[in-house]
Amino acid sequence: MTERDELTDEAVRLISDAAQESLVLRALGSVGVKLHCDKVAADLRNRGRLPKDIDLVTRKKDRRRLRDFFENRGYETDRDMLVAMEGSRYLFRNRISGIDVDVWVEVLDFCHRIDVADRLGPGPCLTIEDLLLSKLQIVELMDNDRHDLMAILGSHDVGLGSNDPETIDADYVASILAADWGFWRTATNNLDVLRPELSPEATQQVALLQKQFDATPKSLRWRARARVGERAQWWQDVEIPRDTY
Repeated sequence: MTERDELTDEAVRLISDAAQESLVLRALGSVGVKLHCDKVAADLRNRGRLPKDIDLVTRKKDRRRLRDFFENRGYETDRDMLVAMEGSRYLFRNRISGIDVDVWVEVLDFCHRIDVADRLGPGPCLTIEDLLLSKLQIVELMDNDRHDLMAILGSHDVGLGSNDPETIDADYVASILAADWGFWRTATNNLDVLRPELSPEATQQVALLQKQFDATPKSLRWRARARVGERAQWWQDVEIPRDTY
């Protein structure tokens, strides 16, 4: 069994076990991309995109039972992380396998903030839109980030207001970026950087996304921040391992 399969299988087991106890866990990061982009998993593997840990998100109301859930399954709680993050993030390590599980609580707080509190629907992972946003928010893309973005954009169509969980809802993505100039700046720049590496099909999907970005009315906060532009830093510095997202 490969490292990738072991981590994915463990993530699915944890998510399934949590559901049996009325806890919500949803995958993001490399495992989340693999679960949503299974038909291009072989290409990701050939590109050397192998996850090193499991990244999950949960609800605030599940925090009280979270530690017992993981500790009953052979995981140890990172107490330093527990104190430092004050309940907004947890880190668990399996005593036998050494697998690390990073758990965020409703908000993905990286270079830009993504609130998924109301979007933790049927599992096992985050919606394809939130997975896309979690990659577009990265200020400095690394190879793994580009591979993940290419997998998402190369295996999913873009639509408007679609109820299909495997269609990227451009209206939702655009609404998030229209509220935050900094996030918009990072995301659109990443798509511009990525475009030469994309297939013709994926390039068409990006064009549909960017068309909706341009058409969506911007908030007052967005327009005020746009006047400042790049004269001030538009992202927050991240002090967590890059493998987390």
